[in-house]
Amino acid sequence: MTNNLDTLLTSLYVKIDDELATGRRMGRPPQLTDAELVTLAVAQALLGFGSETRWLRYANSHMSSMFPYLAQPHDRRADHAVAGRIRSLKSSDLIV
Repeated sequence: MTNNLDTLLTSLYVKIDDELATGRRMGRPPQLTDAELVTLAVAQALLGFGSETRWLRYANSHMSSMFPYLAQPHDRRADHAVAGRIRSLKSSDLIV
């Protein structure tokens, strides 16, 4: 990953994390926080990836140091869990 993209994602994550007002959840904490999910969704849009599979492949190979718990492209159960969390964030107006 280039330094410019690394810097952009770090700044974006900090801003999103400061703005998100997510409450504490019961049970085991998720491997990816809501701020990380939103940051990844914004990065996917900024980089122009329409395919989730291509995006996960790219993110796993270029961003694994920043997001070590990304789902693998073949991990459908994790994909559904992430998609459900993104839908819940969208319904609460945290993602437009």
